[in-house]
Amino acid sequence: MLRLTMGFALATFLCAPAMVEPFMPGVIRWGASTAEMQAVLKGKCERMVVRKVDPPFLDNTKTQTQIDCEGFIFRGKPRHSEFVIGDEQLKLVWIMTAPDEDADLRAAMSGEYGPPDQRNKTYDAFVAHRAALRLDRHEVLFYAANAAGDTEPDFRPDAK
Repeated sequence: MLRLTMGFALATFLCAPAMVEPFMPGVIRWGASTAEMQAVLKGKCERMVVRKVDPPFLDNTKTQTQIDCEGFIFRGKPRHSEFVIGDEQLKLVWIMTAPDEDADLRAAMSGEYGPPDQRNKTYDAFVAHRAALRLDRHEVLFYAANAAGDTEPDFRPDAK
């Protein structure tokens, strides 16, 4: 009986789907305040710097703060990441990558989100999932629904 139980447990373990980490980091909390994001990021940054962005670059925003997080682990590597907060709501997250990662990042994003909704020389954008791969500066962008007006115009096809 023990052999049968162990055999069943092993078969169940081997046939169970692998747990795959979502592409968007779980620490992202759209609408979170600066203090809330600092608490969420505590222990996830080797160094964290909070700075005011004046003037704000986000549209229709009175105050803008940015949390620069050094050493943030994304896709298994420590990164410089920027958590952009407008009027005390998290709106954008930029995660720096490297040119040699573009193909793997595009494949991972396409695997989770499907093909890019919009592409141009600067972005592969997954608009339905509010994510983009920036190709000129080599960054991944995640954005809140209320920041679509700041980001999505950049994803339009290049003029011919």
